Amino acid sequence: MRKLIAAALAATMPLAPATAATCWKQTAVEAAQIRDFEMMLMVSALRCRATGNDFLASYNRLIREKRDALTQVNDELREHFRDAAGPVGALSAYDNYVTGLANVYGAGADGLACRDLQSITDAANALPPTRSALLELSDAAGVSPHLSGARCDMMVAVAGKVRKSGDQEPVWVASRGPAD
Repeated sequence: MRKLIAAALAATMPLAPATAATCWKQTAVEAAQIRDFEMMLMVSALRCRATGNDFLASYNRLIREKRDALTQVNDELREHFRDAAGPVGALSAYDNYVTGLANVYGAGADGLACRDLQSITDAANALPPTRSALLELSDAAGVSPHLSGARCDMMVAVAGKVRKSGDQEPVWVASRGPAD
């Protein structure tokens, strides 16, 4: 049994670095959430113009005033895709991700009318121009990031072995959280 477990672990070892590089680290997850939030507002501002709730000017103000925080978020996302797709495929992977986000909101944001999205945009404009303020508001708005893979903190990692009382063979346990 020990040889079987060791062989299984050895077979997966070469895959570990590639898997770790493609999972979403917490910083990238937060950046994706903020980018998702901003994309929801952008697509909605464009879509809602025809409904009498034209808040495009308010959205544009948000982009101007929060530019540094939004640039930081985009840089973090580009770094994630550079790690996941390599330097050659990073831009294409990022572009595909952002296009996919825009498509998610093309038909609207679930449960939010244009006037709701206008209020959220106004609330965002009242915030300080920080990444943390945008993350907090995106949480309050119920935005959950659309990720193109698993979160690193959700990946199952072999944490060690535990013996149950009376067991001769070790029992492998998995943990939820970043690998040490």
